Amino acid sequence: MTARTLILALTVGLAGCAGGDPITTATPPMTRLLPAASELAGWTVAEGPAEYSPDTLYEYLNGGAERYQSHGFRRLLHIRYQLGGDPLACVTLDLYDMGSELGAFGIYSAARPAGLEPMQWGAEGYRSGSIAAAFRGSIFIHGEADDDRQELVEMLEKLVSGVAGGADGSVSPPAILAPLPQTHRQAGSERYVPSNLLGHSFLPGGVLAGYEIDGRRAELFVTDLGAEADAVAAVAALRAHFESRETIARGAPTFGDDGFRTTDPIFGQGSVVRSGNLIAGIHGDMLVQEREDILSRLIAEATEAASRR
Repeated sequence: MTARTLILALTVGLAGCAGGDPITTATPPMTRLLPAASELAGWTVAEGPAEYSPDTLYEYLNGGAERYQSHGFRRLLHIRYQLGGDPLACVTLDLYDMGSELGAFGIYSAARPAGLEPMQWGAEGYRSGSIAAAFRGSIFIHGEADDDRQELVEMLEKLVSGVAGGADGSVSPPAILAPLPQTHRQAGSERYVPSNLLGHSFLPGGVLAGYEIDGRRAELFVTDLGAEADAVAAVAALRAHFESRETIARGAPTFGDDGFRTTDPIFGQGSVVRSGNLIAGIHGDMLVQEREDILSRLIAEATEAASRR
């Protein structure tokens, strides 16, 4: 599945004002995040609020439910606001309780368009045309206007920013991103994958981020296996995967506890290292020294962070 296909899969069923029939009525605490009637001059609630559970989410997302459930989805609060008497002038607001900050960030970051200036909504937000989203704590907020009329877009931004501002949780980036080197990192490229990192069942969830130097790009990944023995087994399995493809390259990184280099037709030139419980790698069209400078800084930052805990 391409990145574009993944983003589309995440947003299936979110467009427009329609949705599947809910099974239960929404209950606190997420309803407390909705604006008061006094803040909705000229607007009425045309649908909801209504709640979907893990068992009924598929009725609303039409095939996208599994992706949300893999990130820890607990419930969805759905509501639609209408401007005046025009049924084609509405804004749909969906609040997803993802169970954890990483779950909320994972869904948010997977659908976040590249190159947008982030909004200071909650921990982070964005607007792209008639769509806006944000996350804070365990809550992922997704809103969509019927079109890009100014009054609809203004309400869209008001709703998403207001909910993000009232949600519980930190307004700082997730702590899991802290070890990622900032130099040469592409803004907004950070993503969290809950399991099967790089498509491998032997790698648990982890973080991805893009880097660029003079037009040469690479993607960094890092995952914590929790125990050194598990990391040793996982890096051996990853090495065996590349050996089976006959893409192991000469040489190895000079830092970390174990590592190797690859030259893969899909991932490009790559370097992989294990350091204690961590496995990290970087692949793309960067020069060896460039990518391994980034990788070594990651290992150093992660080691320092672990020593402070």
